[in-house]
Amino acid sequence: MMTQRIFLSGLISTFGLFCFPALTLAQAPSGKELAAELNAAHQDGTSYIRMRLEVNGGGAIQIQSKQRHVQGSSETIYQILFPKERKGESVLLKKTSSGAPSGSVFIPPSEEKSLSAGDMKQRLFGSDLTYEDMIGNFFAWSNQSIQGQEDIGRHTCWILESKPSASDHSSYASVKSWIDVERKVPLKVEKYDSKGALQVSIETTNVEKDDLGRYLPASLEAKRSGSGGSSVFEGSRIKHGVGLTDADFTPQALKDLTVPK
Repeated sequence: MMTQRIFLSGLISTFGLFCFPALTLAQAPSGKELAAELNAAHQDGTSYIRMRLEVNGGGAIQIQSKQRHVQGSSETIYQILFPKERKGESVLLKKTSSGAPSGSVFIPPSEEKSLSAGDMKQRLFGSDLTYEDMIGNFFAWSNQSIQGQEDIGRHTCWILESKPSASDHSSYASVKSWIDVERKVPLKVEKYDSKGALQVSIETTNVEKDDLGRYLPASLEAKRSGSGGSSVFEGSRIKHGVGLTDADFTPQALKDLTVPK
């Protein structure tokens, strides 16, 4: 099964290139070193992803995503392929390292809307993850620290705390991520507001290798505080090095459901 890198952006979306044999906190890398390695893995050029989204146990939504992540810039399009009545609903998200996020929305047959930084709290296709969650990359923030070590299941994790500066344009005050020491994959992410209240939690429920042989989250469950439910993202396909250009990340491109080669 090919995997879906949903962190990244935030989760970055987004976010296993390196393995660390030492499991003690004293031998852990610094927060900046760990975040830098995860951020470097995020900048993997162009990719095409297929995934399945289920919100609060409802019917499945099939989504395709076209992405381009390079030094200092991320661009992503999410498009619904199924169910038929929602086919073509699309979202374009953009973020530079020092700029505010922006984007566009297209709802067939003709509804178009631009997205500003103030719209980033809207939820992607009704899920528990916002546009900001999908395009933000907290591993790129300058303030990074190791807060401890904890086991999740059979996997030892370093707890990385990330805090944004004003130039990161984040609505979150801090993010904690539990990074699997051996596979270098986030197994859990928690995002907090300025009062220290948990806003959203994301748990990795399955880890697989992608087409480049790297470990990535293949399935995720997200829960937003106060929503009373959860959203499950399951990746089914990922392909790197696809032919995507500037023209593929414009408002006009939202109407194109073609699969890149």
